[in-house]
Amino acid sequence: MRDPKGGQPRRRGPRPQTAQGIELRALGKIEPGEEVTVSYVDFLNVTEDRQRQLKMHYFFDCTCEHCKGHIKDDLKMGGKEVDGVKVPEEQVKEVTEYSLQMLQKMDKARLEGNYHEVIKICRECMEKQEPVLADTHIYQLRMWSTASEVSAYLQFIDEAADYARKMVDGYNKLYHPCNAHLGMATMRAGVTHWQAGKIEVGHGMICKAYAILQRTHGPTHPITKDLEAMRMQTEMELRMFRENEYIYKSMREAALKNQPMSMMNEPMAESVKNLFRRQKK
Repeated sequence: MRDPKGGQPRRRGPRPQTAQGIELRALGKIEPGEEVTVSYVDFLNVTEDRQRQLKMHYFFDCTCEHCKGHIKDDLKMGGKEVDGVKVPEEQVKEVTEYSLQMLQKMDKARLEGNYHEVIKICRECMEKQEPVLADTHIYQLRMWSTASEVSAYLQFIDEAADYARKMVDGYNKLYHPCNAHLGMATMRAGVTHWQAGKIEVGHGMICKAYAILQRTHGPTHPITKDLEAMRMQTEMELRMFRENEYIYKSMREAALKNQPMSMMNEPMAESVKNLFRRQKK
């Protein structure tokens, strides 16, 4: 950070050898005289927890619109609504407390590197969460996020893609459309769908992540550049998929097995429709 008076780097030690700077990027139109704000902590926490973090690490009480109005706290700890009927609050509270205990168990197993136990805990917890908690409940979102990441590591790719989709759907209801956390999560979900062979969904998510991170990180950031390359690659694969799904799937299988492509004679057109019919969403 630079000293606003002298323009010199602020000293961080007796003999500093580097200077630090902060780049602020506008996420939307800023009117003349409008207050410019920056987020110090992740919005994916309820107001009370954000205030506690700010007080502990930055020594101030936040008076922004979101904190004063406890905006979206109800979604972050809310229950599911089915056909206009809400799950009873007592049941939501019970599953919320259970989820917190399971998250602690999950974190312990993860620190120990016991990833099969992590997935077991996630599946057990999600089985109780999904009928009761809203898809924006932060404990359920955390379970989906961890389950997606660990499932991908264990090569349960289809399962990982499903969890990632649910996670991003929830994030979209909570985060600002140009939030960096949303962009990174969407990128991860897009790559997971791509790996699972769900090229249409994967390409769409990668394009969305690219649009967000261009705004939050800038076009020259390494992550944005990587995303641009992925966007171009998935666009090419999507065209191939739409032109001939059979050939695309055969090439993909060969690539996954790291083997030269070998194909049997392509089935007749009618057989292709039956064998490789696209799954209904």
